[in-house]
Amino acid sequence: MADPVLIWIRLNIVGLNRAFMTCKYNMHKFNLVENALDSFEHAIAHLTTKHEVNTGDFKRVILDLSHVAELLFKERLRRIHPAFVLSKVDEYPSTTAFTVNAEQALRRLKKIGDIEFKDSDDSALKTIREKRNAIEHYEFEISEEEAKVVIGNVLVFIFRFSCDELGLNWADRRLSDPGWSKLNEYAEFYKAQRAHIIDTLLDSDLPIVDCPMCHNETFDLESEMCLLCGHREEVLECVHCKADYLYSNVEYEGAGLCPKCEYEDGYAAANFEKY
Repeated sequence: MADPVLIWIRLNIVGLNRAFMTCKYNMHKFNLVENALDSFEHAIAHLTTKHEVNTGDFKRVILDLSHVAELLFKERLRRIHPAFVLSKVDEYPSTTAFTVNAEQALRRLKKIGDIEFKDSDDSALKTIREKRNAIEHYEFEISEEEAKVVIGNVLVFIFRFSCDELGLNWADRRLSDPGWSKLNEYAEFYKAQRAHIIDTLLDSDLPIVDCPMCHNETFDLESEMCLLCGHREEVLECVHCKADYLYSNVEYEGAGLCPKCEYEDGYAAANFEKY
């Protein structure tokens, strides 16, 4: 008769082997972009929390955004060549070799990728990197205003870099996703984003008018959307002068006239002159 103890041991070994194989074939994996997105959404959750944002939230957001920037840099390097992600390129294709840090990745992107970074980008990245190092290795101290400025500038950079260099739709998602759109309520981010968008529009040929929602000159007539706050509405063509206009800017939608022609045609004057 078989020894009951041996039978128990064998059964447990079989069970452990099965458990190991199950874990092995159910591994969870993030690629670089997915990993960055996960950290980014974690940062957004802390910025848009229902309670008042505190020091702990700022700490987590700075760590998360620093992580996001580093991962996006590595993804951009990977698209040039996977070897550039490694600290020592001659170790490619090793999966255990050390990868570049954010500062090294930034230098490679400038030299090898020929990617230009604005002074404001370098400044924001340098500051958040220093704050991250303080969090990870020493005492952490930051004022609320300083945190908002640093975080706001890095958010602007991440949206621009993810779109321009990686073709990600994160910038569009900020306008369409209710969770992400709450970033517009984050005062310092809003100010930084507004400055960035207006600066970009100055160098573009996009037909822009004042947005009736946020009252900034950031409403794109072609896409029928404000590039800052995400407000959307139909763009109409004036039957008289053929100019584009927004229906919310006129008193009488049925007249088919832009504000200028509506005024000149006497509609506004006959009705106590809106203007």
